[in-house]
Amino acid sequence: MNKRNTARFAFALTLLTCAIGSVRAQKSDHIYDFLELSPSAHATALGGTQVAMGGYEVSQLFQNPSAMADTTHNNLALNITPYVEGIKYGTAAYCWHLENIGNVGGGFQFISYGDFDRTDENGTELGTFTASEYAIYLTLSKQLTPQLTMGATLKPVFSKFDNYDSFGLMMDFGVTYRSVNKRFVAGAAIKNLGSQITEYEEKHEKLPTDVKVGLSYKAEHAPFRISLTLKDLTEWDLSTDDDNKISFGDNLMRHTIFGVEMLPFRNFYVGVGYNHRIRKEMVASDKKGATGFSWGFGLKIYKFHIAYGSARHHIAGSCNSISLSTNLSSFL
Repeated sequence: MNKRNTARFAFALTLLTCAIGSVRAQKSDHIYDFLELSPSAHATALGGTQVAMGGYEVSQLFQNPSAMADTTHNNLALNITPYVEGIKYGTAAYCWHLENIGNVGGGFQFISYGDFDRTDENGTELGTFTASEYAIYLTLSKQLTPQLTMGATLKPVFSKFDNYDSFGLMMDFGVTYRSVNKRFVAGAAIKNLGSQITEYEEKHEKLPTDVKVGLSYKAEHAPFRISLTLKDLTEWDLSTDDDNKISFGDNLMRHTIFGVEMLPFRNFYVGVGYNHRIRKEMVASDKKGATGFSWGFGLKIYKFHIAYGSARHHIAGSCNSISLSTNLSSFL
């Protein structure tokens, strides 16, 4: 790989890692970090991570397997997120309700880093190679009571960088509580429990295991919903090598994501989010801008829900997501 492609690849990986508020490379050797990228434009608009979203969206199975419910039966959701230099990330999810069993969902998550030139130490071109990662989600959720739902996901993960391959097998577990009036939602998820089955170079690496807890509440007589998400709960100290010492409050805030949705109409929303960890780790000292903030909107047109989300991860650019979802039963 020549210098130009090496720099491009390094920048892309850095941006992707920071996009999920991790920068884990500074603290440990986790792999498969792409699993923590936002699965939908709606989640992107609200800060990237949501385990207690107010509405019912099948794409939530990527973040909390218990989020599927009877109302997501026969729902299909697609999401695409173009990144820098031809890198593409996307998800697809589907749910089916089975009587006396629960809600069965399937999901596909991928990231393609594009094509790269292969060269020797003298710069002689030796062809090209590709790099990509993807995961398959097999999810089952069960409504235990009218308010309480539990779910689990089996998740094989595949990663390929040139001639180096890795395979991992993981599971997610989640629980969701919705109040009788649906205005209050609480959710919790344990993500990426499992093991790396095959290694890149006979070096066993850690998985991005995490615990997330979230709350959301819609005021009774006001058209907005607020959300609070706590993530990276398996590790308290989120300071980086560039931090001398961070305060208790700063460290706590790095675990926190805030979101607000304005809901002026039934089939339309505008959302904004704030991720403090991204802002602290990625903001430029001379030009802070909107790093760490996100926004987006969604609306229903005919039988389709269309959403757009944009997150400012760095002064160099934003991450933009487009999602499309529909209930296939509406076409029958």
